[in-house]
Amino acid sequence: MKIALLICAALMALSLCAAASVVINEMEVNPPEGGSDWIELYNSGNETVDISGWTATITDGGWVGKMEVPAGTIISAQGFYVLVGDSRWTHQDGGFAALYTESGLKVDETAFREDGLDNDFTWGRHPDGHDTNTDGDWGYAYATKGRSNGL
Repeated sequence: MKIALLICAALMALSLCAAASVVINEMEVNPPEGGSDWIELYNSGNETVDISGWTATITDGGWVGKMEVPAGTIISAQGFYVLVGDSRWTHQDGGFAALYTESGLKVDETAFREDGLDNDFTWGRHPDGHDTNTDGDWGYAYATKGRSNGL
């Protein structure tokens, strides 16, 4: 019985380690007219990660837009996955994003990022997956949705 519990605990720890390698890599919080907010996820780890049932949110002013990851979604090592919001969401020139596992554990959260231009520029990590929890991780550049961020 103790061995089974240890094995279960070890598997959960490995799963959490893999989940920790998935970050919000780029976000569009004020798209051009008719566009949608979106969040790009990036797996900086060396293992694939199953993100089935995960959710991401964009908080912009007084509202929160929620995006859900469908069942069977896998991000390969150094791979990308894009969640797209609703084109009817309204914008107040910025916002922040958060990422949660299926069980509701917060994996990543960005700082508030201003974007009042209604254009194809987004906030992204440079280089991909760079996560020191400082503003220096992020740059404002032309969108690279689903691809590596370049300056």
